[in-house]
Amino acid sequence: MNDTARGQTVGLPGLDQNEEEIGRLANALGDPTRRKVFFAVRHDTGWLSKDEVAEAVGIDRRLAGHHLDKLVELSFLEADFQRRSGRNGPGAGRPAKLYRFPHGEPATVLPERHYDLLASLLLEAAAADSGESREHALERVGYAFGFRVGQAEAEEGRRSPGKQGADAVAEVVRLLSRFGFAAQESSPGVIRASSCPFEELAKADPLRVCGLDRAIWRGMLAAFDKSATLDVADTRALGAAACLAEVAPAHSDPA
Repeated sequence: MNDTARGQTVGLPGLDQNEEEIGRLANALGDPTRRKVFFAVRHDTGWLSKDEVAEAVGIDRRLAGHHLDKLVELSFLEADFQRRSGRNGPGAGRPAKLYRFPHGEPATVLPERHYDLLASLLLEAAAADSGESREHALERVGYAFGFRVGQAEAEEGRRSPGKQGADAVAEVVRLLSRFGFAAQESSPGVIRASSCPFEELAKADPLRVCGLDRAIWRGMLAAFDKSATLDVADTRALGAAACLAEVAPAHSDPA
């Protein structure tokens, strides 16, 4: 996140129970360097100095200290001044400021690979100023994100857009799994996802968050088959065992 955005709360109206948590998450982890600092500390079991974090991440110690202190300010890390054993014996020298991951994890806890997705979507939606409702803004951003992901496959030479039917569904399943949806094609044209990177947020507000979720699916599908449609059949946030969506290819005109 850039300097002008730091310290501001990025919220999504309607997510009442998680409003503060979402803003804290976006502010804390919207910057890619700050995410690296956060996970460097999270992956360690003890206290770390800013020099140790700087070395682990590969950045200047002052920059590491800046991001560490911001993460402490936002309650993602905790800090303490402690003396460490050195060449002059245990406890010698001035106390050093050390950092660690709190014993109680934040309310929104996702695997590392999902923070990029969540942070980018939240920041894009929060920046939207089109006069539309926030749920529509979320769906628009989610669709655009999914479509960009699909297009990137073609740009990197891995897949070609414009596939039809089962091929397009297979591509969407593969991409969804990459982003933590644990997707599979359970039957022809049916996408089944037994996991969701937005699970906790979706339970608080299934209308908006599941709308964002399925918009990503539709965007991915459109990158490979713009004529196909995707209809939601079931969702985990409302108590189902898995999220289900049915993909229907465009009907060909009768001869």
